[in-house]
Amino acid sequence: MAALCSLVALVKLYPLWLAYDTSLVTITGTRDDDSPGARFDAVLLRHLDHFAYLRSFDHVLAAGPRTLRLTAPLWLDRCEVRQGDFYKFAGWAPFEPQAAARAAAPGQPPNWRHFSESRDHTISGRLDAPATGITWWDAAAYCRAAGGRLPTASEWVAATAGEQPRLYPSGDVMESDAWPYLDPLLNAAQKCGLHPSTDTPQGLSDMAHGVSEWAVGDLADGPAVMGGNGYNAPRELYSLAALHRRAPMDHRSPYLGFRCAYDHEPMPTPWRTQTGARQLPPGIYQVGIPARARVPSLLSALPRQQVPLIGRILSTDASTGAQPTLHLMTREVTRRQYARFLRDPFVLAGFHAEANQPASHSHRPPDWREQMQEPDLPVVNVDWWSAYAFASWAGGRLPTALEWERAASGQGARIYPWGDDFTAANPVTGEQALRGPQLPSEESGDQTPEGLLNMGGNVSEWTRSVSGASGSFAIVVKGGNYLLPGPTTARIDHRNHLSPHYRSPTLGFRVAFDRPR
Repeated sequence: MAALCSLVALVKLYPLWLAYDTSLVTITGTRDDDSPGARFDAVLLRHLDHFAYLRSFDHVLAAGPRTLRLTAPLWLDRCEVRQGDFYKFAGWAPFEPQAAARAAAPGQPPNWRHFSESRDHTISGRLDAPATGITWWDAAAYCRAAGGRLPTASEWVAATAGEQPRLYPSGDVMESDAWPYLDPLLNAAQKCGLHPSTDTPQGLSDMAHGVSEWAVGDLADGPAVMGGNGYNAPRELYSLAALHRRAPMDHRSPYLGFRCAYDHEPMPTPWRTQTGARQLPPGIYQVGIPARARVPSLLSALPRQQVPLIGRILSTDASTGAQPTLHLMTREVTRRQYARFLRDPFVLAGFHAEANQPASHSHRPPDWREQMQEPDLPVVNVDWWSAYAFASWAGGRLPTALEWERAASGQGARIYPWGDDFTAANPVTGEQALRGPQLPSEESGDQTPEGLLNMGGNVSEWTRSVSGASGSFAIVVKGGNYLLPGPTTARIDHRNHLSPHYRSPTLGFRVAFDRPR
């Protein structure tokens, strides 16, 4: 008996004797592959396990989408400042005390001596390598003395990502050519411009590879550390243009350098260095998290111990996007169907539960006795955990929000499930002033040409798409219901965001199948 139970635990048993009335719908383009937000999410999902402990980017994730308006051209050094040029500056400063004092960085300690801690480093002989082992004060003072300043974090992102935001300096794919050595110190000591495939379209080199760069933080007080380097991994994550970290002003690292920004076309420095700057044209730049990215807001709202939940749900979103068709239940799950689910001993044993389902959770609605007086109505008062478990038990899954919308809209051709005119149907919405859900009826007009009923009204429906739009971890809910105003909530583009623990007499669900059931 114990062996049988162990075998059952390894296999999900579905109620094969049940058949569901489904409609075949074409689901094309369920993945918004061309969206910067979707591409950004994909990178985070590939490295989601790092966010169980990685908190360096939290302030950027929480800030969300942001823009920078440049009203005048901005120049940035084509290359990171070199070790040899920094040594020239450090040697110039003692002989020009008044000029050096005017260039002193804010907060710089009195009688500060500019030096590079990398002088005795392995790369000390490489004067054409990026200047490293210097503090934020050193970098800021160098740029001020050179007639410029350190760029702000937003300016640095604008230069790296461009007006049509890229994930990385050269595009949306991480170029690995810039790390040819196993030793990260050798990668950090490479001469500027050795890997032109990683340059920005404006010709800025090494923005996300050899060493990270100092900048002026504009999300909070203090310096910002921009871009990837030869040491921090995963490089695909650390090199994302939109992400940056914080560091104290006196921090030194062999993997941290800088480049200067100029509000006017730069001149040679007092220590006779040519800047080779490149111009960033005026415009509006997206410098924060891409607008349609979902993972960042979830990471901001969800406790870190629940991070795997994001991966499980959103990875399914991505994998199901390749499906050209979908079999979606014609009607919402009924109470009669749900009763069979409640009686299954494997359900009671938790074989179909989502891994993060709360302990001692009950799938039984609090008003179950009253609901079963009308067993053919849609089941309501079920939370997301129960809807998820029923879909798994039935051999299917909850549809994603985008799948639900595409099924209801006919690939975006309709405003409402039945057409573009709300008055062309009589859906079960708040306008009818009913006290509860109704039996599905084709006479109501709330029907898609593919045969899906009550997608505009009756009860709202759980999906499997997660959202942080409400400021906390939430699930996307689709469709109107018998209490809500129909002209707004029956629209295909209307979304609600509810806690997965939420139960309501207006909330049910339907199941999607990737093959006939």
